[in-house]
Amino acid sequence: MNKYTEFLVMVSTEFHRYLMENEESADKVPANAMIIFQIAGEDEFNNWHKETSLKNKETDQPLIYVYVRKWRKHSSIEEISLVGVA
Repeated sequence: MNKYTEFLVMVSTEFHRYLMENEESADKVPANAMIIFQIAGEDEFNNWHKETSLKNKETDQPLIYVYVRKWRKHSSIEEISLVGVA
């Protein structure tokens, strides 16, 4: 696993936890959506994740950008915004 993949695993896990605690955000994520994380201050990761994700996106698959702007002190997501793309 490269360093970006390991980081992605951590971010994905934290995002899942965030959605379990914030059902109103979970309701905005369509089934089978392609999730692209954009993390404040992590430009290289953001570029890698976006490029890799878009290469694997299925036709007509919903696309959601998750912008992580702030982390809790114990490295959990505290605040995000979701942007859907048609």
